[in-house]
Amino acid sequence: MAVGFASFEIARSGMSVSERALEVTGHNISNVNTSGYVRQQAMSATSSYYNAHGYQIGLGATIQNIRQIRNQFLDNIYRKENTSLGYWETRNKTLEDIQYILGDPMKSGLQDVMNQFWDAWQELSKDPSSLTVRALVVQRGEALVDQINHLGKQIDKLQADLNTEVKVRIDELNSITSQIAKLNTEILKCEINGDNANDYRDQRNALVDRLSKLANVEVTEMQDGQLDITLAGYVLVTKDKQTSLVAETSSTSGLFYVPKIMGTNIEVPIKGGVIKGLLESRGEVMATRGSIENGTPNTKADITFVVDVSDSNKDNLDKIKESIETYVNDLERRGIDYNLRLVTYSGSAVSSANFSKVEDFKDAVKNLNHTGDTSSDFSTVVSALESISDFSPEANKYAFVFSSGDLGVSSSVAQGYAESLKDKGIKTSIVTDSSYYNTGAAAGTAGWDVISDGTSGNLFDINIDKDKFKELMVDINSNINTDINKGISDIEGSSSILSDLRKRLNALVNVLVREVNYLHTSGKTLGPPSVAGEDFFVAINPEYPLEMGNIKLNENIILNLSNIVASKSGASGDNSIALAIANLRGNKCLSDAKGILSIDEYYQLIILDVGNRGSEAAGISESQRKLVAYADSQRQAIMGVSMDEEVSNMVKFKFSYTAASRVINVIDDMIDTIISRMGLVGR
Repeated sequence: MAVGFASFEIARSGMSVSERALEVTGHNISNVNTSGYVRQQAMSATSSYYNAHGYQIGLGATIQNIRQIRNQFLDNIYRKENTSLGYWETRNKTLEDIQYILGDPMKSGLQDVMNQFWDAWQELSKDPSSLTVRALVVQRGEALVDQINHLGKQIDKLQADLNTEVKVRIDELNSITSQIAKLNTEILKCEINGDNANDYRDQRNALVDRLSKLANVEVTEMQDGQLDITLAGYVLVTKDKQTSLVAETSSTSGLFYVPKIMGTNIEVPIKGGVIKGLLESRGEVMATRGSIENGTPNTKADITFVVDVSDSNKDNLDKIKESIETYVNDLERRGIDYNLRLVTYSGSAVSSANFSKVEDFKDAVKNLNHTGDTSSDFSTVVSALESISDFSPEANKYAFVFSSGDLGVSSSVAQGYAESLKDKGIKTSIVTDSSYYNTGAAAGTAGWDVISDGTSGNLFDINIDKDKFKELMVDINSNINTDINKGISDIEGSSSILSDLRKRLNALVNVLVREVNYLHTSGKTLGPPSVAGEDFFVAINPEYPLEMGNIKLNENIILNLSNIVASKSGASGDNSIALAIANLRGNKCLSDAKGILSIDEYYQLIILDVGNRGSEAAGISESQRKLVAYADSQRQAIMGVSMDEEVSNMVKFKFSYTAASRVINVIDDMIDTIISRMGLVGR
């Protein structure tokens, strides 16, 4: 009888296993359209055995586990590609917005407005005294200013929107990690008792998938089933503990948000995902008014005149004093934010002064006198320049040495001087006797070219007459202007989008405006009376350089059209200034990796760069979408619910259940026969 009743247990276990398998199949079918659901499978195994009369007899089946069918390796591939997709989609969206803002080359953008501005000056050159054409110049000038300022506002707004989105995305990341920490607890509670938390795991994995698009997180599943999540080495989730990020400003970001660990001043260096894309699109730079990193053109120049006042320079000292007025006036017209210093040296003595007022500098130069020394020691100048501590950290530093004598030292010593000046960031040019350019007076001594070449400076001939010396002073300023233009326009490419674009556009605007102003102030107004011209463009806020959002037309020009300068002399038929301004479009006054460019060429290069970046981002985004879709299709092939397979399983388990129930009926009949009929024969 024991064997018979054991057979009931065997059949019962078969019914139970089939019933559980049918429940799992029904659960899969019910969640066929549930996002993130992973199909489940009831894993059956044989029950224990017992020995009867030397035979091993099984006691049926049991459900060992209800497992999820997923592949961790494919999950990792999907999340890695998803991180890259988030990054490139964000960059692509920003570049699309920029293309709409610029409106070039197909739409009416800045290029079209600049063309109209140059054309207006070209028309003025044909009839310099026409008030009608002068009104057109003002109109086109105002249109150019409006377009430039509007462009600046649009870029500012886009940058502010991206900055706000950084905060939104960081808050989203915190929400996800908080939910994952809670699910860690729920999963542990279920599985510590031997149960399965498959549905909780589905929710958690869906959250990790979303998280992977936001940032380059590292996910590790511990032995107890809980996830640890780190970002750039910082733990965001461990067991039921969650560490939040916070979007805060810092001393290195100005008004821009950076991700920090909450409660600390630690910035988290995110390297991928949507958040990284937003940071780079916005620009990982200082965001304060006047920030050079975020595009404000650096027109600061700290200029030091180094004058040899020994007898060797006696004949040329007067030329310096007489031409200093020309130098300062020309420098003023350049639109450069300058500071002037004066260093004098003679024998082994040196003096240094910094002038906050231009008039004081001019007076100091005009009052210079030679000392009577027959030679000068340039090492004292190097020491004096090295000891200057009040240079602006952002200023372009220049030194111009005026000396008729030679350097008087060996090449190795001169090289040491050059290295010291270069380390200080001072570009040193020499105005000297041309015979001392490449060699000194004595055999074996170095020429001044060691200093100029070693510091990226220039050499000028001091032995010219007084009239040409004034032209030399203008040439010195021209070199400074060219160097500053190169510095603000030759932008080294980076991953930052908007900050790089602002740098390039502001370089274009600043150079255009300063070059127009320089020409406009070099001539005279339409008389009578004919007076020196004023700046055509002026700053809205004089405390900041001329840039997008900070330029306007000079009110004196708007109110009186005669103040537009078309001529050098002021004569009604003189068109030299108008023609020079019209020709600025083709003047090579900006620099790039491709060489020296005109204003029009430089803007076209900006448009080309935006287009190339946009094409690259769009192409990579599309490729990443395909990679993510392919990785997800591979995952879904394993973890997705197949209705055909589930219906097949349903039929299989239904017949299995029916068969097991039939076994019970058969065993019941057998036992009934034994109990009811045995012993009846022979009665």
